[in-house]
Amino acid sequence: MDAAHDPAAFDERTDAWDRWRGAPWNRLRYRLVAHTLVRSADVATGRPLRVLDVGGADGGDALPLASLGHHVTVLDRSAALLDRAERAAADAGLAGQVRVVLGDLDDAASLGTAFDLVLCHNVLHYRADLARSVSAVAGAARPNGVVSLLSPNPAMDVLSRAVRLADPDAALEVLDAPTLRSETFGQDMRRVEPEDAARVLGAAGCVVTHRFGIRCVTDLVADDGLKHEPAFAERLERLELALCDREPYLRTARFWHLVARRVH
Repeated sequence: MDAAHDPAAFDERTDAWDRWRGAPWNRLRYRLVAHTLVRSADVATGRPLRVLDVGGADGGDALPLASLGHHVTVLDRSAALLDRAERAAADAGLAGQVRVVLGDLDDAASLGTAFDLVLCHNVLHYRADLARSVSAVAGAARPNGVVSLLSPNPAMDVLSRAVRLADPDAALEVLDAPTLRSETFGQDMRRVEPEDAARVLGAAGCVVTHRFGIRCVTDLVADDGLKHEPAFAERLERLELALCDREPYLRTARFWHLVARRVH
């Protein structure tokens, strides 16, 4: 997880990160993204790709791609999380497929421009300048390469408070709020609309080819205990897989996911 903030803030809260990663709804987030990338980013063709995961943290998105035979570079400002990515790759027998680089999103350009696929997931809402950040990410992709962006969806900020928490006042309070506070890392997060991300992708020479919603309904289910039950979790995942590319459900999901191709 990259950010425009002090990386020590992330290194110091790895326990909170572990709790976030261990929750069944967040494990689901990674499985859903693995599914959407297979559908949209040429990762299941059998041809090894060069992949850059900007703000890739402990390798949650990178390792499934490495397991498909791709060569993945994980770029992140948190040394603690990168160490976890390295250990996870070694434990999975993927050490030769994964390299880690300590650095900021702005360092992506220094890694070259020959990446077939560039991921930037759960990063943009920590950055002050959306256009500059997306331009840096897109610039690391080769011509005709693929760029994948994912961030929390402001629509679900409102819906989850009104429906899941049954708190209309809290929903109204965040409706037009420009930022929210991250419970995991204690950092301010900008609320990034997918339409704004699509616009700056276009300005960076990319064309959006796919839009997905990640966790379209999970965050509206108030009973977290149910989500820990394997049978219910399996049924919920089947529903999420069916909804992730369907209108209107994808528009209000917990995360918006845009996949684009760099055309110039």
